[in-house]
Amino acid sequence: MAGPSASAATEGGHGSTASAGHGPSNPAYYAMFAARQKVSEQVMRYYAAGICGLIAVFVLFHWTRLLVVRLERSKKPLGMFSRPFVATSRLARNLLVRKVPGFSSAGHAILVTAYIGLNLMAMLLNVETNSMSNFAARFGWMALVNLSFLVFLALKNTPLAFLTAYSYERLNCLHQIAGYTMFAQLVLHGALYTAFFNSQGRLLTKYADPGEIAAIIAGFAFLSVVFAAAILRRFWYELFYVTHITCWIVGIVATGFHQPEFTKPAYMITLLAASMWVTDRIIRMSRVLYNSVNNEATLHPLPNGGTKIVLKKVPARAEPGKHCFIWLPAIRKLETHPFTIHRGSPVEFTVKAQNGFTRDLHNYAVANPGASVRASVDGPYGTFPDPMEFDKIVLIAGGGGATFTFGLAVNVLERMTEETHKNIVFIWAVQKHENLSWFKEQLDLLRTHAHSTKVNVSLYVTRAPSSNPDLPSNDQLLLQSRSSDSDNDIASSPPLSPIDTDTEKNEPRIPAATHARDGDPEKEIHVEHHSSIPAMTTSAHHRFQHPIKEGRPDAASLIRDAVNSTPASQRVLVAACGPQGLMRVVRDTTARLIQGGGPGVELHCEQFGW
Repeated sequence: MAGPSASAATEGGHGSTASAGHGPSNPAYYAMFAARQKVSEQVMRYYAAGICGLIAVFVLFHWTRLLVVRLERSKKPLGMFSRPFVATSRLARNLLVRKVPGFSSAGHAILVTAYIGLNLMAMLLNVETNSMSNFAARFGWMALVNLSFLVFLALKNTPLAFLTAYSYERLNCLHQIAGYTMFAQLVLHGALYTAFFNSQGRLLTKYADPGEIAAIIAGFAFLSVVFAAAILRRFWYELFYVTHITCWIVGIVATGFHQPEFTKPAYMITLLAASMWVTDRIIRMSRVLYNSVNNEATLHPLPNGGTKIVLKKVPARAEPGKHCFIWLPAIRKLETHPFTIHRGSPVEFTVKAQNGFTRDLHNYAVANPGASVRASVDGPYGTFPDPMEFDKIVLIAGGGGATFTFGLAVNVLERMTEETHKNIVFIWAVQKHENLSWFKEQLDLLRTHAHSTKVNVSLYVTRAPSSNPDLPSNDQLLLQSRSSDSDNDIASSPPLSPIDTDTEKNEPRIPAATHARDGDPEKEIHVEHHSSIPAMTTSAHHRFQHPIKEGRPDAASLIRDAVNSTPASQRVLVAACGPQGLMRVVRDTTARLIQGGGPGVELHCEQFGW
């Protein structure tokens, strides 16, 4: 695997062709490689400009649309000139938001297609076809430039969160695409150079060079990174994370030794990628150290494998709906895991036990209920539309996805004043009645605001309740509900955690705790008949005044009813978090409701790709 610059010294320094007038001793030989490198560097600048152009499109569309929406809501005369843009953008979003096979949306598919198209053009543009080494060198350049790009997409502290409203977890799917693309180019780079040197009979001599040995090490390191991302991540997230990061460090260091000359552009690109990653890590570690001062977390075990975490200190800029990476050295000394904030003061998280960290966390909480342990956080992270900018907020969750939707609901209620009037439609489906107790405080909060705000809460349980002699009867529930406000119940929020490729957030959100990552049919939300049943809980200490329905909700009909009942002059936010089946229904239904003559409709799907 020769370096992407493939200079004369690199590619011809060990051959026996000099006597034929084509070796490194021939000035024309050096001139040929210098010209090839110049062309490659120019093409890389074109490619970088194309990537920047794609980013600029998103930045321009985001800020233009934001400005136009504000003008429309201000009802200023200038607002009438924004109507053509509003109609055009709604038509575009109606098409681009829809789910397409293999991609989260049509817009995502177009973006990936454009990215792959840019790569193909850059790999083939102005390449001399008289030698396979020319293609090998170009593929090396492309792999190196994409290495920097995928590192940029992986940054937790990314400028794109401000410029485009896409934070790191929403860029993770693009990070993965860039990673696979880079690795494919790396394989082609190495394979073609191997064939080239073998055809000249100097393969063994060439690969005895220290720079080429470093290239081989880098190749196997990046192979391990890809293997961990494609295979290990599905079965053992924590092992994936350790492998992913360790092999990435080995790979980037070996790449630097592959092209060690400091003045070479290839070395500078490698240094840029490493610097971005190290800078991001320093920022994150600094936050953890700062937030660890006089900080601790109280752990409360919850029914059915849940754990509530209550932080002593509130991180700066923390608000319900965002997520933080939590450090609990009593559980894992060298790991941080992301979880969604569902209450702002004090900051609370709810985690559902899965495997690894979340399982050990729950076991510790069960063995030490109410224990206070040393803690810190990195964050908060995450971007979502400001719910206060909308007249109606439709929140839909499946299972642990309620962590996000409860957080968003609390976000609205905590910021409301007496003059503020919002309409909140809250839909939540769970497998078991026991899970409802995790959010009793949040459900009570929604009920207490029903007088000043139109709050419509719909709870669904997909599995029939198990026989339990401790469950109160219907009459007992009616009597006990009158005094339930004075009960000090343990409530918490959903288990979920936005993740990061670092231990992170997503449906499965990480090795632990997540809302809807598997294809459990009980979590899939489809049209299905349901019947009202009395509120039932695991004990007399958990009672709800919201009616509970048995079965799965008809999410599509509920969304249509909420949007169609909204005046055309108002705006509706549809936010959802849950399993893929639910996300597909929400996405496609909402997309069809984005129409030029109806209310302004915004969709936000809190669904991650780890």
